[in-house]
Amino acid sequence: MFLSIPLAFVAPPEITFENHLIENLQVIILIFLAAVNVKFSLASKLQLKWYHIFCAILFFVFALRELSWGRVFFQIGTEISGEPIFISMADYPYRIPIYIFLAICIMALLIILIKFLPVKKFLFGKKPMGALAVMCGAIFLAYIGEHGYFGGKEYGEALEEFEELTAYLMLPRICLFYREFLKR
Repeated sequence: MFLSIPLAFVAPPEITFENHLIENLQVIILIFLAAVNVKFSLASKLQLKWYHIFCAILFFVFALRELSWGRVFFQIGTEISGEPIFISMADYPYRIPIYIFLAICIMALLIILIKFLPVKKFLFGKKPMGALAVMCGAIFLAYIGEHGYFGGKEYGEALEEFEELTAYLMLPRICLFYREFLKR
């Protein structure tokens, strides 16, 4: 997490642009995690099955968000820095189906959470504190980078993308912790 700070200053800016190396790596990690959870759900008993379905849906939605809901496939220009410009969400022809899809996913996640998973155990039971601390720190640093509070827009964007990657790399640890937690 802390290596992202000096890395933001030395990494070429283009690797952190939308639809480039770091963003695509984030999407690959999230889709991989969704696929692993689908595989785990197929071989699990009822409560674990629903837990993995919950995780798979969540990771898939995160991946779609990293792809800007598909807007990265609709490049309309390039900034002076070389960063691509994509169609705005207001002009995006698929925004209504996306909102409907998100509403359905959120409802499914809530139903799974309430009906099949022990919410009290998740909230008040043991937690993977190390992974959660790194994830919270990464989210905080990503926020600082996104708003340009760190080294301006150019370095801030790099910090944001590296910290998002760090946060996503904590997800497997958290997911496996709760898988073992539910097995007990």
